Amino acid sequence: MEIGHPALGGGVWPVIAVRVRRETGQGLRAESWRPAPSAVLVDVLLPCTWPELEGIARIAVGESRARVYVRELDAAGPLLVLCLRGAPGAVRVEGPLVPVAEPLAARARAAALRVAAEHRAAGRTEQAQVWRARARQILRARRSARRGRSVRTASAGLPSLGHRP
Repeated sequence: MEIGHPALGGGVWPVIAVRVRRETGQGLRAESWRPAPSAVLVDVLLPCTWPELEGIARIAVGESRARVYVRELDAAGPLLVLCLRGAPGAVRVEGPLVPVAEPLAARARAAALRVAAEHRAAGRTEQAQVWRARARQILRARRSARRGRSVRTASAGLPSLGHRP
């Protein structure tokens, strides 16, 4: 069971800063981790569903070479949320992820802990335990990446064809 996005109900939710450029009438135009012409720094929400959150965390700790995307949370509001490739209306976040990888992994873990707290508050202890285990999984992946066991570190930035030293 997944919960609705807490940001819609006014709850506190982890965000990360992304530079966004919008064009009148066209919505999102471009996103970047680093400064870009005509881009404004915006706090973008992390997703609250496990498949997306896990994908973002795997990218942040270096277990995946996938790209991070941003999309509007809904058509009516100005809220943006990180997502993975294939989400409707998604625009790729350009630039190197390395400077924001550590904070992104930490915020993904915080989001998992926040979902666990929501489940615990609603009396769903089994779901809370599952989400706490997911948060621990992200923490272990971060620690492993610090020891040099990430896709980026193992291949020195070159494609490794799935092999790790």
